[in-house]
Amino acid sequence: MQAKLITTFDHLNESAFLAKAGTIVTNLTANANYPEPWAVQVATLAQLTTSYTAYLDNYHAAVNHDSLKIALRNSARLVLTELLKGLIPYLEMLAQGDTHILATTGYELRKDIVRGGSADILPAPDAFRVTHGAKSGSFDIHLAKLLGAGSYEVQITESDPAIEANWRHATTSLTAAHILLEDLIPGQAYWVRVRGIGSAGAGVWTEPVNLIVD
Repeated sequence: MQAKLITTFDHLNESAFLAKAGTIVTNLTANANYPEPWAVQVATLAQLTTSYTAYLDNYHAAVNHDSLKIALRNSARLVLTELLKGLIPYLEMLAQGDTHILATTGYELRKDIVRGGSADILPAPDAFRVTHGAKSGSFDIHLAKLLGAGSYEVQITESDPAIEANWRHATTSLTAAHILLEDLIPGQAYWVRVRGIGSAGAGVWTEPVNLIVD
């Protein structure tokens, strides 16, 4: 049976991988759909958390572009990636094809799965980007219209995007054509993410984008 969760993280840059891994760890912690203890054949949640923390530490240590610290970061990413990939068959087995349960894991779902029917959750919107608005202190959000979405929710954070609790609601838009965020602090860097809201509820978040306010 073909995997329903996306099994590769190679296309993600370092900040996006950090955010995605953090989301997965947060979502799996105290997840009623995946109670502990997990099967002995897969990593424990404690091992996954420890590996994520090691990558997080090495990620921050490598910001000065020191080649040795970058190598340590890359090595920590490989270890964490293998743990994340190794969990997927177990998570899918417990979900028994229920996309709503799979969506609680924090992993991305294959688009042909999440678009498989009106009762399934929406995928992350395509063509997502954030640009400076016409006025100081504003962002323009651009994304492709998402089939089945009745509205779009935008969240922002100035802090670590990998920590789910840092995110807060910014606005809800009825259209994807033009979403404007105002009253932002000039000079402040914000992370932004968007998801569609459909008949089955909230969809999958876009990968977060980071931009400094003009």
